[in-house]
Amino acid sequence: MKFLLVTLILMLHTSISLGITLQSVFDASGPGNGYDKYVVLEQDMIYTGEVGVYEGNVFIEGNGAIVDLNEGLGIWVYAEEGYPANLDLEYVTLINGGYNGLTFNGTSTGNISNCNFIQNGFGIQIMDFTNITAKNCNFIENSQYGVAVRGTTASLEISYSNFWENEEGCGGYNENC
Repeated sequence: MKFLLVTLILMLHTSISLGITLQSVFDASGPGNGYDKYVVLEQDMIYTGEVGVYEGNVFIEGNGAIVDLNEGLGIWVYAEEGYPANLDLEYVTLINGGYNGLTFNGTSTGNISNCNFIQNGFGIQIMDFTNITAKNCNFIENSQYGVAVRGTTASLEISYSNFWENEEGCGGYNENC
């Protein structure tokens, strides 16, 4: 356990000193594998900051990386009919989001798999006319809910996911409030 803690602290120090932000990696990424933007994060790295997706089909290949949201707004996806936006995200841990780890608004879509949402306000929050799937995710110690579905028009299909010690609600899930 002590070795793991020392390793995590060293990774955090290295990432911060190198100034690796999620936004910089996002901006430097190009198209790939059928996506308009294909973002690849490195294993054992901690990225900082937040990013917004407003159009296009985006994939974030996490490879076990950690994104420290630094109490910011997190990763958010917003789409309108004229400007569709999709985010597919896998193998990422999102921590320390001041409000949400991940937010979907408007008509955005997304597939989230094998991700961890730890100590955010909400792990994932969806609203409006979004259509999201989440599979094999962990929602741990979020200060509100692990997942919040706002309104009756947003669609979330969630499977094989775990909720631990989220502050509000039964199991950390809230729908149609």
